[in-house]
Amino acid sequence: MEAVLSFVLVIGVLVVVHEMGHFFVARRFGVKIEKFSIGFGPKIYARTVGETEYRVAWIPLGGYVKMLGETDPEKVPVEDRDRSFSSLSVSKRMAIAAAGPAANFLLAFFLFSLVFWIGIPVLEPVVGEILPNSPAATAGLKPGDRILAVGNHPLGNWNDLRRQIQNRIDVPLRLSVQRGGQPLSLTIVPKSMMGSNIYGEKVPQGKIGVAPKGDVQTVRYGLFRGFGKGLQKTVNVTKITVISLYKILTGAISSKNLGGPILIAQMSAKAAQSGVVNLIIFMGFISVTLGVMNLVPVPVLDGGHMVFLAMEGILRRPLSMRVREISMQVGFVILLTIMVFAFYNDLMRIFGTR
Repeated sequence: MEAVLSFVLVIGVLVVVHEMGHFFVARRFGVKIEKFSIGFGPKIYARTVGETEYRVAWIPLGGYVKMLGETDPEKVPVEDRDRSFSSLSVSKRMAIAAAGPAANFLLAFFLFSLVFWIGIPVLEPVVGEILPNSPAATAGLKPGDRILAVGNHPLGNWNDLRRQIQNRIDVPLRLSVQRGGQPLSLTIVPKSMMGSNIYGEKVPQGKIGVAPKGDVQTVRYGLFRGFGKGLQKTVNVTKITVISLYKILTGAISSKNLGGPILIAQMSAKAAQSGVVNLIIFMGFISVTLGVMNLVPVPVLDGGHMVFLAMEGILRRPLSMRVREISMQVGFVILLTIMVFAFYNDLMRIFGTR
């Protein structure tokens, strides 16, 4: 039950923000909004405010904004043509299509910034376990040592240490260490061991055979520094998401990594159990994913609509209704196939192996 509630919370917020992006930009350009729906299928609740019906539907996997003249411009009454989506210039229609993903990126930026303002928990660079005959043991590191710097690079947390050594296989490194209040300088040579990169690929990495002690500190940033860190995090997560999607499509990494609603529900529940900060971080990641996925040039997605509009701008005329109908049908089949495969992956993670 907790997983369901967490899933509804996470997806509900992200879908509302996404659709509000379309909604506000369309309204800004004077377009009449007929429906604003959170979810698909039969409605659970609906209320008309002004000229727009706001509804919540049973299938919580997305939402939509229905604009006058978006799908059937020839049926728009003469008196409403100036308020029709189809009456806008290509650039304005493209701005409306792009507004949904843009809203998700802006939400992620705010959520990541919020985390840096609240305070993000990080592992301190204090040594816990040391493997026998490892580079760390050979260099003389001991449990309880605090590693202050690698070469000229000061360490703020354990991840900084990992980043400094993983790409320096067989390269002698000078560690600045504090032991019992006394400074020490040690030389260590990382060995090549197989590890996983951020995309889940097995690659050789430099390792020294240590584990963190587990001491955690909370790092907080001021308003402007938090904005900067939030922007940096949003850009990095977007880059990782785009590259991961490309690697899945090209077969560089397994499509088994593709997750669906069950995986999102499980992860959102775990994030909620581990604290508000982790839930906010998770929502930021999913918001970026939603933004990136909607920009994929597949008909029925925002990216597909933007491709149609770009072609209309080049050709100086809309694509024929027949071409658009066929494209939408193909896009729907592609999207449905991906969703079914992702759902299958989720079930295999729970009930079996492949």
